[in-house]
Amino acid sequence: MRIISVAAPIGGVNSSPRQGGIRGAMRIAAAILFSTMVITAASADSASAAQNRFTSIANKDCKFAPIGHEPGEEDDQLKTCPGLGGAKVLVNAFETRLRIGFVWPKGGRPGKPIWVVEAWSADFVIDWRGAKGPKDFVPHAAIVRMKFARNGGPEVGDQVLAVIRVAHDSACLMGAVDIGANRNANELAHALADAAPNFACNKDKPVIDGVKTPAAEEIARGIAEQ
Repeated sequence: MRIISVAAPIGGVNSSPRQGGIRGAMRIAAAILFSTMVITAASADSASAAQNRFTSIANKDCKFAPIGHEPGEEDDQLKTCPGLGGAKVLVNAFETRLRIGFVWPKGGRPGKPIWVVEAWSADFVIDWRGAKGPKDFVPHAAIVRMKFARNGGPEVGDQVLAVIRVAHDSACLMGAVDIGANRNANELAHALADAAPNFACNKDKPVIDGVKTPAAEEIARGIAEQ
C-alpha cells in the first residue's frame, strides 16, 4: 500500500519544527524590541522628570543695597540673592512686611524687578523645580515658605507655601498650600509646581491646593502693585 503524505499549511498547528522555530525566534525578537522601546521611553521620561535645587536668601548669602539717610529708609531694605536660570531673587523688608520678587540681569528688561508674593516674613530657602538641560538646570517654578505673625506679635503663626511660575524674564504666583492645614503640603506644592509649563502668567489665576485657609487666600491674592 502506498502512503501519501499531505503537508500542513504554513502557520497551521501541524507546521514543521523548522517553521515553528522561525516563528518562535520572531516572537522573541519582537518581545525584545518592545522591551527596549519601553525601557528607552521610561529612561527618557525619568531624564525629563522634575528635580529639586535649592538656593538661600539668608542674609549671609545675599547682597544688601546701600541704605540712604532719608527718614524711614532704615526700615526699607533690599537684598539681592542667588537664583537659578539666570534669575536673581529679591527680598524687600519694609516696616512689618516682606516681599519676594525676581529679576533677570541679562533679560529683556534688566534691573526691572517682578514682585510676586508678600507676607510678614519668609523662610531662608527657595525650592526650585525644573529639569536638567543640556548645559544647566532649567527651572520652571520656585517654592518659598511665607510666614504670618501670630496674633500680630513677634511669634510665627500660619505658614504657607507660595508656588511661583518662573520662566526667563517672567514670574508670577501659581498658587498656595497651607502647611498647617495639609499634612502633605510639600507634595501638593511640588505637584502644583510641576504643572507650571501649562500655567500662563497674566492669564491663569492662582489656586489654593488642599485645604483653603485665610492665610492661603491672602498669599493667593498675590501683590497687586508692582
